[in-house]
Amino acid sequence: MQYTQFYFFCKAGLFFRLHKKINIKYMRNLTLVIALFISTISFSQIDAEHLEIGDAAPLITGTDQFDNKINSSKILEDNKIILIFYRGNWCPHCRKHLKTLQENLKALNEKGYAVVVVTPEKVEKTKETAEKFGSTFSILHDADNTIMNNYKVAFEVNEKSVPNYFSATQKKLAEYNAENNNVLPVPATYIINKKGEIEFVHYDPNYSNRFDVTELLK
Repeated sequence: MQYTQFYFFCKAGLFFRLHKKINIKYMRNLTLVIALFISTISFSQIDAEHLEIGDAAPLITGTDQFDNKINSSKILEDNKIILIFYRGNWCPHCRKHLKTLQENLKALNEKGYAVVVVTPEKVEKTKETAEKFGSTFSILHDADNTIMNNYKVAFEVNEKSVPNYFSATQKKLAEYNAENNNVLPVPATYIINKKGEIEFVHYDPNYSNRFDVTELLK
């Protein structure tokens, strides 16, 4: 084989390998873009309408994991309320959020905030969650989804709202939620002032995006 032919084949081989690497990288990037696009579509299926800053905060009542009767009107006589919705103890993002909340609870209380957490989990599950994380803030089981509906965070779990993990999520809801309750909340955070008005909103249908309560301590 002549040198020029050998050189040509070497260059061709190098080009093929580079082209292959570029294609692999391109496909990986394309896959990521498609995944993000699908994810965005799934979140867009959840109603973006929610309560806004300045709106009157609906009354919150219920019994927490310690069997204390909770009434937001009473709490607001002395403190602002940080109201947080979480999906369930089965959700790793919720677990991390609750852990951070408990770690900063004392500092939040000293700043004049009372914390109320609302979930569709069964009563026994709220107690398990509190025990697991040592949660001393109030966790309310939202019977009949009343609080979630009033705060416009509730959505029905179906193939449109949760297209990627519908089957797995259904199984979790069957285990953790009350019977036939196929509803989850957007994991929103509302801060209610002593006038009973909403003064801060974090509402993101992307369940992985949570409000960092340490922002209130800066």
